Amino acid sequence: MKEIIKQGKSTSKVISAFMSDNNMKLEDFKFEVVEEGSKGFFGLFGSKQTKIKFMIPDATDKIREYTEGILRKMDFQFGSVKIKKIDDLYRIEIIKPENAGFLIGKDGKMLDSLQELLNQMINKYEKRKMNIQLDVDNYRKRQNNALVDKIKSISHKVKSRGKSITLEPLEASKRRIVHKFVEKEKNVKTMTVGNGNKKRVVILPSDQKNRSNKKKK
Repeated sequence: MKEIIKQGKSTSKVISAFMSDNNMKLEDFKFEVVEEGSKGFFGLFGSKQTKIKFMIPDATDKIREYTEGILRKMDFQFGSVKIKKIDDLYRIEIIKPENAGFLIGKDGKMLDSLQELLNQMINKYEKRKMNIQLDVDNYRKRQNNALVDKIKSISHKVKSRGKSITLEPLEASKRRIVHKFVEKEKNVKTMTVGNGNKKRVVILPSDQKNRSNKKKK
């Protein structure tokens, strides 16, 4: 939470000037009147300006606010929301969920839908691209472990057959797992193809030419 102190002749004027200077709306910040202004003796001596403390939520504050708001609207009971920033990824973990299975949904579809909604909301608020991952009951970790096991098997097939294999469309966080794993393997490499949030990763022999010259994303 970022805090800024501003002073002026009146509460309304200080707030109005702050909104104008920072191109913000009332819902974008919170404020607290630290000291009420006074006109002083006959408006000439001992006058004091109004002092206001403005509190601007950072990305983590806003992510927590949106996440808790959505869960409460769903009447979903939970203990708390933990947020950890790893590189360019904000990882949200729901602590002590009452019914983790409900939030995960079949094949993780409910969790994926909520994650996509949170991404859209925070990206719109921040006016920039951010990556958010929502997790509960270590579901994503179990998913990632299963993905690594799958990539091990596919990498072995690519090495033995000498032919590339294209994976199903994956979100950015899962593509990173594939790229990092394959980078440590000998005689295989990766390339990314497709458009949109979910793209395909191709695992191919190291000596096979990459005609499309795609970057790892």
